[in-house]
Amino acid sequence: MLPVLTFLSSVSLVIAATSPLATVKNGTLQGRYSSEWNQDFFLGIPYAQPPVGQLRFRWPQSLNTSYDGIRDATQYGYSCYQYGSMFNLSEDCLTLNVVRPSGYENQSLPVLMWIYGGGLTAGSTADPQYNISGIVKTASDSGQPFIGLSINYRLGVWGFLQNPAILQEGSSNAGLLDQRMAMRWVRENIAAFGGDADRVTIWGESAGAQSIGLHLHSYGGRNDNLYQAAIMESGGPVGTSLNPLPFYTVAFENLTRTVGCWTSSNQLACLRNLTSQQLFDSNYTVTWNPIVDGGFLTAYPSQLAAKDTFVHVPILMGANSDEGVSFSTHGLDNATAIFNNLLYWRNYALSPPSIRTLLALYPNNPSAEPPYRDHTNTTFPRYGLAWRRDAAIGGDLVIIAQRRKTCEEFVKGGVQDVYSYRFDTPLWNASAPVSVPHFVNVVFSFQNISGALGPLPEYQAYKDLSLSIGKAYASFVSNHQPNGAGAGHKGGGGGVGGNGTGLPEWPKYTLGAPKNMVLNANGSFVEDDTWRRGGIAFINSISRELLA
Repeated sequence: MLPVLTFLSSVSLVIAATSPLATVKNGTLQGRYSSEWNQDFFLGIPYAQPPVGQLRFRWPQSLNTSYDGIRDATQYGYSCYQYGSMFNLSEDCLTLNVVRPSGYENQSLPVLMWIYGGGLTAGSTADPQYNISGIVKTASDSGQPFIGLSINYRLGVWGFLQNPAILQEGSSNAGLLDQRMAMRWVRENIAAFGGDADRVTIWGESAGAQSIGLHLHSYGGRNDNLYQAAIMESGGPVGTSLNPLPFYTVAFENLTRTVGCWTSSNQLACLRNLTSQQLFDSNYTVTWNPIVDGGFLTAYPSQLAAKDTFVHVPILMGANSDEGVSFSTHGLDNATAIFNNLLYWRNYALSPPSIRTLLALYPNNPSAEPPYRDHTNTTFPRYGLAWRRDAAIGGDLVIIAQRRKTCEEFVKGGVQDVYSYRFDTPLWNASAPVSVPHFVNVVFSFQNISGALGPLPEYQAYKDLSLSIGKAYASFVSNHQPNGAGAGHKGGGGGVGGNGTGLPEWPKYTLGAPKNMVLNANGSFVEDDTWRRGGIAFINSISRELLA
């Protein structure tokens, strides 16, 4: 785990003489004031009924009771069930957290809502890597204050169990519906904290960004004004395999056999009658993903985007230079090995002709293809003689190609404010082979870099980059462009640092001359988003084979 700023529960928190209060539709919440951050914390706020008993696996239900007196909101709630974590777990986990900067009582502030990643199988707002106080502070310090918010949602089998009975009752994709319920709660209640419900930006990384991509294409592109902008890091609408319902037939049978529900006349009811511990102890860790259910998702995102059927809001979207390093298969030494691997890779339905085309478009010379040539020696026998070639294909299939495709389609759809980036900074303690794989950008985005590195001067460039990213995000949350306070929709003030973020002028994405902001601690710059054009264009032409 990356080193980060001290976790909120262990920092020295001073409760003010009068603890902060907020009255939402269900009653009054009492939070706590942090003198360290000069922020008010409202933690562990329920946004839906506990999904337990007969509500297990079901779409989230609105809260229908009022608090008995003032509800304590000074500690994180339980984390949703998942395997391999150190969090306090419970099915009663549908809570969110609000972090409000102090001193803005008479203002209506924009809102940044975080949705964690973790492959839809892991993640928690209690994870110290997702301490949202850092970016809230950077926003305030830059004169662009906003309220930070983070949510828990159901994971794994609890959030994404798929079978015909679940589909019939409308509970498929329950984890995504949790997220949407949280957005509805924000719409109805954020004003109680001084937030502006008409200026909400949703923000996620990896599976969190994939979730946002699906929300942007949900309900046939219907815009319910739950959010007005989106930031997607290393993920988007294409990438999570949206396998058809029959794909899960064997998985459902194996689960019900494992827990003794296979012979039940009502298998779903049997699963709901298990205790939380019985279901958890089944340890059945098959990956359950969202499906096209005819409600939340009326078709595959690639089909919807082609018809301009998505929610038209400004987006800021990017990927890391070497995403594929995190998804590549080690030990592949030649084209035949890559071919055989891709035939059964990540549940995709890649055909042999498509794989042959990919191998032709991705020759074994990644050192000559940006952005790989920036960081690494491609020969690293311990990983396989062709691992970099495989990583280029894998990273583009899962994340990088869809980033380009989504930016293009949003511009085509008339969304004028589209901004793209490539995160290009290896970790300060990276070991050979040095690269910029999945997730390494998160510590920068959350402004946790200063706590990770301490006062050593050789790390100042990393801190500066992190601060610049935070300022750019604050600008995007405030007025839907990343070029600093006062830039508005006309663009910022010129060269590096001239716009107040420390970055060069960040251009809007266009079809004629697509550009990325390259976020690099040695000096950020703007590049043409045209590298690996042939391979990425081909990947984006076979979205159906990717079940996306």
